[in-house]
Amino acid sequence: MTIATACAWSLARSLLIPLLAWPICRMQTDWLRQMPDRRRRIMWWLVVIPFLCPELWTGYAWSGFAVRLAGSGFWERLPFAWVTNPQSIVFRDALVDEFLLDLLLFARMIPVGTLALYFAPPPRLSLAAFHCWKLTGHKSVGRYHFWFERHGYLWPVFALMFLVAFQEFELASLIGRPAWTVWLFDAQVGGLALSESLKKTVWPVVCQLAVVIPLTAWVFRNRSRLNTGEHEFRLLRWGSRLIAGVAIGAGFAMLIVVPTLNVGRDTIGGLGRIFQSPLQSRTLFSEIGWGMGYSSVAAVLAMLIAAVLWRGVRNSRWGTAGLCLFSFPGLIGPLVSGLALIRLLQEPILRTVYKTPASFTMGMVLFLLPRACLLRGLLQNSSQPAQTHLARLLANSPAQAVRGAAGELLWRLKWRGEFWGSAVLAYWAFFDLTTAALLAPVTVVSAPVMLYNQMHFGKNATLSALVLLTVLVPLGIFAVAGWSRRFLYNWFWR
Repeated sequence: MTIATACAWSLARSLLIPLLAWPICRMQTDWLRQMPDRRRRIMWWLVVIPFLCPELWTGYAWSGFAVRLAGSGFWERLPFAWVTNPQSIVFRDALVDEFLLDLLLFARMIPVGTLALYFAPPPRLSLAAFHCWKLTGHKSVGRYHFWFERHGYLWPVFALMFLVAFQEFELASLIGRPAWTVWLFDAQVGGLALSESLKKTVWPVVCQLAVVIPLTAWVFRNRSRLNTGEHEFRLLRWGSRLIAGVAIGAGFAMLIVVPTLNVGRDTIGGLGRIFQSPLQSRTLFSEIGWGMGYSSVAAVLAMLIAAVLWRGVRNSRWGTAGLCLFSFPGLIGPLVSGLALIRLLQEPILRTVYKTPASFTMGMVLFLLPRACLLRGLLQNSSQPAQTHLARLLANSPAQAVRGAAGELLWRLKWRGEFWGSAVLAYWAFFDLTTAALLAPVTVVSAPVMLYNQMHFGKNATLSALVLLTVLVPLGIFAVAGWSRRFLYNWFWR
């Protein structure tokens, strides 16, 4: 298979899945806007958590599904069980794996589209103005202009879903379906020259530029309206609410529940073997610790850079240009940006930085910057500056109890969002397999890279336990850090 064929497979999925996911994203968005605040917060967790679930975990749980389905005797129970020749069996299993991959990508795209729709600026043309224009009877005059003013906000939603689907790597690789990311990564680690690898990125980059350039133009046009305006929504009937609820439940089941049951089924014995081997457990926790250290530093740096860039968005076009420029490497994917960064670091003046902690951190920061800018926009959209200012004034009180209460208020109003936003970015960076494989120092082996290399040899109880620990230990670290912050705040504000 050539890179052009693999790119065509990725392009077909990335165009089809967002088109199919868009109506459900619209239903979920309108449904969320109709909910009370408390219920909406709970529902947001159900919507977003499946997307935050690492693809390495999901891909490992679903890998080999077509073979297991054939081994269970499922096909023999169907009327067309006469299909037994080798070529037909290979085609059938490939079709099953492709359908499974498309379903998983579909479940991952719905949270992306829902988030983008919910927080997108409202249309420039209100529904009342659009109705008045239609009543004039001159529908042929300015038809496309009026339609774009009314529905132009749909473009960034489709663009984000396209980019996420087009850059998918772990799911396609572990399920065994062609994708340009899988082809290029395997070729690079297999010994293909860097110059040849960069040449092979031309068509994937062109496909993404066709989406990124209009997205950049939209950001420039709407830079002063990113967080303003009242949204309109439809009052959904019970059928639409049922479809939105089923989509949320199905995504949660396919990306969280079923993988947990599949991986956790034979994990107890594997956990026992890991903890009985001090060397194996020490190696795993060391890899997790190093990976979490690098990813946490990269997350904090990305949040700081995003704060500076976002501050300039409202002030001038130069601020918007800087945001788009710094976000561009992350928008075209960690694989392409990682290869380009390797080429840059091989220049004589920068050669000493290559394969050092600095290059690894730099690659993760580039990967995280678009996500950090998006999180920064969401945090600013939900910020309460007046209340935060009052809490800071209370922090200057001579009374210890008042200072402690002010610290708790500041945490709830400002720093809680900053902390959990950085935690989400660090978790993303920790499971970014391509950046770790390309740029990590030779003395540091990332836990996801080690697990990915072992997953191609099949499943076993020990590997399932390693995957489970790699997913849960970082979550435990963030949970302990969030729980202990109250004691740190009481000590700080005393």
